[in-house]
Order: sequence, then C-alpha cells, then structure tokens
Amino acid sequence: MKKVFLYILMLIFSLTSYSLVESEFKVIESKSTLESNNLLLDINSATVGEMLKSGISKSYVDKIIEYREITGGFRKLSDMTKISGIGTKTYEKLKLKFKEPNGFRMKRFNINKVDDKTLNYYGFTKKEIQNIRKYHENSIFRNNLELKKIISDKRYEELKDYIDY
Repeated sequence: MKKVFLYILMLIFSLTSYSLVESEFKVIESKSTLESNNLLLDINSATVGEMLKSGISKSYVDKIIEYREITGGFRKLSDMTKISGIGTKTYEKLKLKFKEPNGFRMKRFNINKVDDKTLNYYGFTKKEIQNIRKYHENSIFRNNLELKKIISDKRYEELKDYIDY
C-alpha cells in the first residue's frame, strides 16, 4: 500500500512540476524565423486591416499609409523615422512587424509645388527645406543646376530621377 501511495504521490508531483516548468517559458521566435514563415508584413503593401490585426495602433497605421501615398512607399524600414511621431523607440517596436522592403519605385514630385512634410518624407534636411523656401521667395527652380546650388550633392543624386521642375 505504501508503494502505491508513494507512486501516486510521485505521479502527481511530476505532473504539476511539468506544468510549472511549461508556464515559466515563452516561445520567442527570431525575426528571420518569422520572415521565413511569412508572418512579417510588407510595409509597402500591407492593408490597414493587416497592420491593425498585427497589433499596430490606428494612429501609426494612418501615418504609414499617408507616407506610402505621398512617396510611393518605403525604401527601407528606417524611413519610418521620417514620419512625425515615430521616433527611435517606436521605430524599434514597429520594425519587428515588417520585413525589409525591396523593389519599389518612388513617386515623382514637383520641387516648386511640394510642401515641407513631403520634402521631409523624401529625406531633405531642415536646412535644405529652409534653403528651398528661401529660394522660392524670389524665384522657382527651372532646372537641376539651380537646385544643385541649394541642396547637397548626395541628396540630389538620391532624388534626381524623382524631381520635376
């Protein structure tokens, strides 16, 4: 009888200790595992519903959609930091939801008609935006030579194929 009681006691103990061990650990998947299982969203094509379902707040979803509508999409995930309200900490959380974008074409824009927000989205610095506005006080840009005097060579090379005059 003692053996049966001892056996039952050991069985109960092993079952409860297994459930305790199981509840202490969480499965954590790496970003590469999530990507290979197609659990990460494509930031340039994910729908509002998909982003909301993945846990991204409505305000950030709206900002991501607005950025895509203005620029045509994201060249890289770090472009999210160009969006007002998405700083480094928020970006670090959001980037876990998306896979790195590839193969998209930015929209063209008219340098004489575009607003400051759009210039910021395309990567212009505050100083470059100020210089563009100052230039617009007296004239408009008629060609690339005029613009190259105002912005950095690097910025011009990045965007020359997307700028209209």
